[in-house]
Amino acid sequence: MGWCIGSVYRGQFEEWVVRVASYFIHRLKIANFKSIDSLVLENVQPFSVFAGANGCGKSNFFDALNFVSLFVRNGIHDALRKYGGYGHLHSQKRRKSKVRCFDFEIDISLQDHGNSVRFKYILSIDELDKNNPLISEDLYFDSELSLRRIENKYPSMLQNYKDGKFNSISVEGAYGCLEAKNFPVDYSALLLFSETPIAQFLKNLRLYRIDPISSKEPNGSDQDPNILNSKGDNLASVLGRLEGGEKFRGIILEWMETIVPGIEKINTERQKLDSKTAILFKELGTRRQFPANMVSDGTIYALCLLVAVIDSPEYGLTLIEEPERGLHPKAINELVSLIREYSKPESAIWLSTHSEAVVRALQLEELWLVDKQEGKTRMLNAIEQGLTDEDLAPLGLDKAWLSNLLNGGLPW
Repeated sequence: MGWCIGSVYRGQFEEWVVRVASYFIHRLKIANFKSIDSLVLENVQPFSVFAGANGCGKSNFFDALNFVSLFVRNGIHDALRKYGGYGHLHSQKRRKSKVRCFDFEIDISLQDHGNSVRFKYILSIDELDKNNPLISEDLYFDSELSLRRIENKYPSMLQNYKDGKFNSISVEGAYGCLEAKNFPVDYSALLLFSETPIAQFLKNLRLYRIDPISSKEPNGSDQDPNILNSKGDNLASVLGRLEGGEKFRGIILEWMETIVPGIEKINTERQKLDSKTAILFKELGTRRQFPANMVSDGTIYALCLLVAVIDSPEYGLTLIEEPERGLHPKAINELVSLIREYSKPESAIWLSTHSEAVVRALQLEELWLVDKQEGKTRMLNAIEQGLTDEDLAPLGLDKAWLSNLLNGGLPW
């Protein structure tokens, strides 16, 4: 089974995707991670783009978010191993009194069983250079404290969660708290609230640094088809799974034809010699299909991005580095439109870029300017300069950025 143009019309696509314009993260704080000394962002959109020069800290910002997600999923030791330990992740600009402590805070509104709920999660990991770092966590549900953990002590639950509702815990007929005895010291206490939207959102973070060369390769049966991995090298397996859904087939093909004109069909096929799953393409005006290693890096890169965006989780955050690689400026504009339409508070999509073509396709509130001053990463929302899209219309957002009119630092 393959994908052919016309399987699903753009009108059906628009009915399926709902764009949410309001911001969903009220406040996000990260402290002590590589070039990030202390960084606070407020009023962040579900679709946001972080633009700045090479080396300004865009990747470090995404890595810090991924570090938190690894901790929530697999514990602090796995997260530290992923990033090479304390010596490779702490900020060189941090004051000595705070250099061993990583801080994270997120204040976010998410839909839960049809209701908008405001969650606040505060994480502090101290003594990062020791074998057992000290973990402290607080979780608030609509301003009510639901969970508290202080420096590796057993977490205390003040509320329980079921079917979208938090309820006070009753202990011997009175309201109180319940201590989670024998809870493992190196894991996040959010595991006690694993079904909450905030826990799902933080666990389901996907960071993409696509390698188009490896993405072209056929996949063996040992490749996981459920989630496109960071480099995209299990693309064939994931496409094989998505082929079973008519909606996905049509949308991917329509957008591929828009971004890469001439594509008529994409499908996967089990190879006879080694039983690996390969991606095959067919162009308009040709009779035979051809393998993925005969298409351009930009084409396979665009296909990876489409899969990452369309197959995003119900709750989660998708981070994509440099979506512009190998793509024509017009194709970039179409890709930005797609990502914007698919971004929603429960399943947000953020990009990092140093491409003026990406910036040109943005609205003011979607653009975050990334710069480094005195070795420390800073970020500024473009809308904070008091300008409007109408003010910038004669010049264009890209030229305003390139000329530093937005006061976010030069992009080179």
